[in-house]
Amino acid sequence: MSLPLVVSIAVHAAAVVALVAFDALPGSTGRIAVHNSDDVTTALHLAPAPEFKPEPKEEAPAEPPLPEPTPAPTPAPEPAPEVVADTSQPEPPPEISTTVVFEPPATPAPVKTVAPSGPVREAPPAAAPRPVAEPPAAPMAGFAGVNVQVARRVVYAVDVSGAMAQCLDTVLLELRRSIGRLAPEQQFQIVFFREDLAGATRVVAIDDAGGRATMLTATPDVKQRVDQLLRSARPLGRSAPLAGLKRALEFGPDVVFLLTSNIRRSDTGQGDNARTLRMIDDLNPRSRISGRRPVVIKTLQFVEDDPTGLMQAIAEAHGDGPGSYTLLRIADIERAVR
Repeated sequence: MSLPLVVSIAVHAAAVVALVAFDALPGSTGRIAVHNSDDVTTALHLAPAPEFKPEPKEEAPAEPPLPEPTPAPTPAPEPAPEVVADTSQPEPPPEISTTVVFEPPATPAPVKTVAPSGPVREAPPAAAPRPVAEPPAAPMAGFAGVNVQVARRVVYAVDVSGAMAQCLDTVLLELRRSIGRLAPEQQFQIVFFREDLAGATRVVAIDDAGGRATMLTATPDVKQRVDQLLRSARPLGRSAPLAGLKRALEFGPDVVFLLTSNIRRSDTGQGDNARTLRMIDDLNPRSRISGRRPVVIKTLQFVEDDPTGLMQAIAEAHGDGPGSYTLLRIADIERAVR
């Protein structure tokens, strides 16, 4: 391209820019005239810019108004209660108790203790609780199945008269068995009674070491010595149960086993049971406080039943209930011995 042409183009371009800048000023009509170097005027008509109108905004539909709350109906006032005059008599005021009730004192709160500082020592192990010893069972005593639950002091009053001739050996055998069952903490004594051929009453207790007869302790050596003594007893004479019972009560026992037979021939007085019972009541009186007697008397009749009723009456008045009187025949004793 030649230099003159380039210069011409540049000159025309500058003129166009100047005209556009002039006509674009405010108040111009929108007509742009371009003048070139060849005196040719080029007019450019610019269409007027359309007037700017903002688009109308759509309004949100109005929310419907909230319904007004319906007021709650006012309840009708209740009619005033009819006042009725009280014609009843006023009740007396309650009685006020004057009894003072002592309430137990409140349990004080446990006191907290602070352990001292320093090394902690382990507590020694607690000692095992000692077993509580059960109380020993109450000692018993019995003869041929007739038993007494509590008997620490036992006296056997044994009839050795001629009426016992057919059963004495069996009775003495059961007596040795009864003494053998006694515990070491129990005491016993044996009283033999009868009348001799001259009519004198003989009442003998086992003499302890040559002195006055006392209660014997039921130790093995004492039981052995008494066992040998019982083997030598022989029946003779008439019976004397009243004298034997009186001597037995003098030892202050808990129980007396009265062993006898054929009481009709004895020192009790033929048919005078009331006098005999009064004598025994004086020896073993009933307590006014407890109503009990100090000694329980068990009467055991051998061979045949007592036709006088005295042995039964003694057991009823001085026994400890049913079974205090017992009839033992030879067969009954032999079964008990086996």
